[in-house]
Amino acid sequence: MSRNTEKMADDFNQNQTSDSPWNPFVPTKRDISRTKELSEKSPIVAGVLTFFFIPAGMIYLDRGVNNLKILGYVFVTVLIICIFTYEKKDPLKTLRMANLVELCGKVAIITENVKAVTLARKRLRSKQSS
Repeated sequence: MSRNTEKMADDFNQNQTSDSPWNPFVPTKRDISRTKELSEKSPIVAGVLTFFFIPAGMIYLDRGVNNLKILGYVFVTVLIICIFTYEKKDPLKTLRMANLVELCGKVAIITENVKAVTLARKRLRSKQSS
């Protein structure tokens, strides 16, 4: 990727930070200010810790806002599914749908934690090359 493209991507991320507080996949201002600290973390360790125990990944990266946003979205989605699709004849259908949403949420949290570290490394590289 060229330097101009990286600069445009960085500008886009900084603009998105202030414009979309509900998007869990955009770096927060705190993430941007902690770029050096986050870039020193391992994305593999962050992903594995998050896979086994979500709070462990949050503690390892010392960040939780975006993870909590995703958990909130998953909770609301599962609640809506349970309310509107519950059938007395087949309650397992609702449970399967809720489990699928929970799995998608877990994958999203793992992805977000790994992405936070890789984006911090990219930001640090682009700052050093400038």
